[in-house]
Amino acid sequence: MPQRSGELAQRVSYLYACALLTVHYLFLPFGGYERMMEGKYVCFLVLTGGYVAAMCFVSPFKKPRFDAVRLCAALYIGFSAVSALLSPYGVHTLLGGSRREGLITLTLYAAAFFLLSGSLHTDRRLLCIAALAVSLCDVLALAQTAGANVFGLYPAGLGYYDGDLAYAGFFAGTSGNIDFTAFLLALALCVMLAAAVRLGCWVLVLPAALTFFVLLRLDVSGSLFGAAFAAVWSPALLVKAHRRQMLFFSAALSIFALLFALLYKGDSGAVSEAARFLRGEAEGSFGSGRIALWRNCLPLVRERPLFGGGPDTLWLRGVEPFTWMKNGEAVPSDVTAAHNEYLNILVNQGAAALAAYAAMLGCALARCFRRAEDARFAVCGAGLLCYTAMAFFSISTCITAPYIWFLLAVVQKDEITVENHRSL
Repeated sequence: MPQRSGELAQRVSYLYACALLTVHYLFLPFGGYERMMEGKYVCFLVLTGGYVAAMCFVSPFKKPRFDAVRLCAALYIGFSAVSALLSPYGVHTLLGGSRREGLITLTLYAAAFFLLSGSLHTDRRLLCIAALAVSLCDVLALAQTAGANVFGLYPAGLGYYDGDLAYAGFFAGTSGNIDFTAFLLALALCVMLAAAVRLGCWVLVLPAALTFFVLLRLDVSGSLFGAAFAAVWSPALLVKAHRRQMLFFSAALSIFALLFALLYKGDSGAVSEAARFLRGEAEGSFGSGRIALWRNCLPLVRERPLFGGGPDTLWLRGVEPFTWMKNGEAVPSDVTAAHNEYLNILVNQGAAALAAYAAMLGCALARCFRRAEDARFAVCGAGLLCYTAMAFFSISTCITAPYIWFLLAVVQKDEITVENHRSL
């Protein structure tokens, strides 16, 4: 009987993984991009809440083995719960603001992580499913950047190039805001290329090439930086021999890139802003206004350093509104996130939660490098490398975060899979 329940739990977890990679990723709500966050959140609740409930029914509870990554994940959720309890904003900490990343959502992330890490059996079919879904998103984004209003996702008479004119931001693909779309495309690009190299799945080069082209079209600097960071540090994961030499090569390449940025004399673009930032010439307008936003968030850290203001409560803490220009007039917009996931955790849940979250990522990456002889760790490690860099410029939402927790769950599986079988 325990064996049958274990097999059933594996099937349920596999179905959830497929749904996450297809249904959730490709879901487009009625009402178009104006309803994207709301629609994706409902989709996330149905899929993940249903998965957690189903696993409670089909699989008998067993105490998880708390290695470093699981322990850090438990501490992160525990500190987030303490932050919610101590918050002056009460029930707002449960659902959060417009991004809906309050304690309930964070708990679902962690619950799915613990359940998947104990029961999901990965195989190459998951890679193919993910590649197909990403390719569909790529095609949609290309059509939109060519001027088409596919499925009526934009308001009538508007399109992609009306961004920051008729409405704030740019929107494309199946994730809405191009920051979210590019985030997931960069993540997928790194995973697909790593799988092509380590597993010999060269067919993945085609969707990877298409994804790279779309990333260049969307031109989101943070996602391009994440992909570049993964490209620099992935050789030690992907090249089985001479791993120590590969690490030295990556370190040397990073130093060269840093020196290039320091010496760069261009006067426009992301590289120029990065160079001036490194030389101590940071202006508030850098990073599409991120520098100014980070400066405005730092005083909030000093107010409540250990446990923050509560999960997803930045919008309640009086940060100066962000402004965008519409027909020559400045339109204020509330700040709901720090546009830096690490800073966002520090402000909302405090230093304790940030330390646990950073340690979780660090331990997971260390595990990937330590066990890179197994292709599963190498492939997921490339994706996590990309994420750790992108997170300095991104916003955590139910649109993107489930895939990071998914990668963390995959690298927590204890058994070593066999590359000449279908397993990753």
